[in-house]
Amino acid sequence: MKNYRIGIFGLGTVATGVTKILKEQSHIYAEKFAVSFEIVQVVVHNLDKKRDPKTSGLTISDDPKTILDNPDIDIVIELVGGKTAAKTIIEKSLKAKKHVITANKDLIASQGRKLSRLASENHVGLFYEAAVAGGIPILRALSTSLASDDIEQINGIINGTSNFILSQMRQKQMSYHDALTLAQEKGFAEADPTNDVDGIDAAYKLQILADFAFGKQISQKDIQMGGIRTITQTDLQDVAELGYEIKLLANATIIANKLALSVEPTLVPKDHPLASVQNENNAVFVTGKYAGGLMFYGPGAGEFPTANSVVADLLSLVNSGDRPAVFNSHPDSEVSLAGPKDRIASRYIVLTVTNRPGAMHKLSAFFLMSNINFRNIRQYDPIGETTRVVIITYPASDAQLNPVKTTIKQARGVKIIHEFKLLIEPKGGQRD
Repeated sequence: MKNYRIGIFGLGTVATGVTKILKEQSHIYAEKFAVSFEIVQVVVHNLDKKRDPKTSGLTISDDPKTILDNPDIDIVIELVGGKTAAKTIIEKSLKAKKHVITANKDLIASQGRKLSRLASENHVGLFYEAAVAGGIPILRALSTSLASDDIEQINGIINGTSNFILSQMRQKQMSYHDALTLAQEKGFAEADPTNDVDGIDAAYKLQILADFAFGKQISQKDIQMGGIRTITQTDLQDVAELGYEIKLLANATIIANKLALSVEPTLVPKDHPLASVQNENNAVFVTGKYAGGLMFYGPGAGEFPTANSVVADLLSLVNSGDRPAVFNSHPDSEVSLAGPKDRIASRYIVLTVTNRPGAMHKLSAFFLMSNINFRNIRQYDPIGETTRVVIITYPASDAQLNPVKTTIKQARGVKIIHEFKLLIEPKGGQRD
């Protein structure tokens, strides 16, 4: 029996879940893996904060040195979040020859490769399955089971807050504001929901997924981003009648050997598995050249789902031998990022048009000049002096659509309210 001594930074929801799992499952780990785990020290920011009674037996301090300078601690679990303090904790731990497990998506998205190199140089492990999609083992699947495949596309509902809001709006005909308030009351949304509803949280996770699936290190500026704040009941009813659901979708797709990246409201066909993902649940749909379409589904946050991913990393670490394998072993890719000409999709476009003769003909001419055809067009009854118009186009590139949008902005009597893409599905053979 080998005993591993652990130091934990943070004692919030996830860290508390980790301590409970390690205690409750200790006999199973001993029987299955011949290992035991001892939580030697916990470091928190505020010693006076009220905590779960089940953590009462832990040794708690507010001094990071009690972990970082303790030679008896083998493994550090970082669960404080943020970038600055967490980066210091992880770097110092790795340099002290301590293995590290973290759920810090913000930090890993920008510094993951640098920290992985530091771990490798010091012959220790760095694992972060819990940084993406909570309890769903998507990173481990990409780094092991799917490592032999040629990934063509990843589509993910990887922010539970935004999915909960859209689900409540759709199921209970709630407004965005009311659904957000409910999410906050249930603890799914922060007081400031910006990161969730504007796609920032999902973009961090997409950065990590793109590195695992495509060997491409990207920044947020490489991702087309949009949020859900402006979606209304009218939009949800429109798309439902057209056979779709609106989801805040993280997308990474290889199109003609180039990688297109986005986090934005997307129309998903009702018969696609992602359309059925409701409330705070997450799902990642991976399309491989050989495996085809695979969906990974489950809770994307919470005490035990995320804590379970942390413990899964812990078990992978202790069973990986004297020198842990690099968690993300995908080789660097030469794939380039898609530009405006490469990003091709059908579009759902909502406009208001002044209710006067010739207005619709003028609108059609704007799209015709860029050779964009309509697959579906609906003109609703006028409200006051304007008419709501909903268009679904045939596939067109951003390069085609951008001049149209510019022209409409300069035109009188026409205004674009929304422009969302429809889910792009791989046709096979998109990469050489």
